[in-house]
Amino acid sequence: MNILRNIAIPCGATLAIHVVVIAALFSDWQPKIEHKLVKPPRHIEAKLVELKPKAKQAKQEEKPKKVDLTKKQRMLEEQQRAEKLKREAEVKKRQELEAKKAAEAKKKKEQAAAEAKKKERQRKEEQQRQLRIQQEFEKALLEEQGQLLEDSYATQAQSYAALIRQRVERSWSRPPSARNGMRCELSIQLVPSGRVIDVQISRSSGDAAFDRAALKAVKKIEAFPELQDMPIGLFEREFRNFKMVFQPEDLRQ
Repeated sequence: MNILRNIAIPCGATLAIHVVVIAALFSDWQPKIEHKLVKPPRHIEAKLVELKPKAKQAKQEEKPKKVDLTKKQRMLEEQQRAEKLKREAEVKKRQELEAKKAAEAKKKKEQAAAEAKKKERQRKEEQQRQLRIQQEFEKALLEEQGQLLEDSYATQAQSYAALIRQRVERSWSRPPSARNGMRCELSIQLVPSGRVIDVQISRSSGDAAFDRAALKAVKKIEAFPELQDMPIGLFEREFRNFKMVFQPEDLRQ
């Protein structure tokens, strides 16, 4: 019985609900809705009031971020500009240093060239001075030697001339027509061996016999072998071509 009762009560309730629903559908029944203004709790309004300052504050906080970005960009640009100026300054300094070094090197090179030129000029001047001294010394020596040689040649020439005259006088006989004051000049040509290769009358005495006697005396000798030992310089200067004067008073009787 209890079981049946437990089943019957729910079933009856369910059936009653279905009946009410069906009746409402067919009778256009609409439930009456009462509109009541529900006041929000105080703590909710407080929260809304608190949210507004946060939103405003958030908007205000956005602007400094933009300002900070601009400042950061400006700082970056200034840093880049400073770095650029620094690089340019370093490049300029390096260029100035290189230019200074180049100028110093050029100056040293010019100074070295000028010094070398000066030394070369001094060397040449000294060389010229030494050359002049040497030339003057050699000139003086040559003059001295020349004078000595001249003196020696003069002495030797006199000696050889005397020897030749002695030889000629021995072979010359005065002709009967010879008179004091007569003068015959002969031009005699020799070779270094002393041989007579030519003899001519360069100035006649006016007496043919006297002139022929002079020519005969030289031609008779033919050679002067003593001249072979004569210095060639002396021979060329004094005896290759020389004059001999014949005068009657100089000859032996």
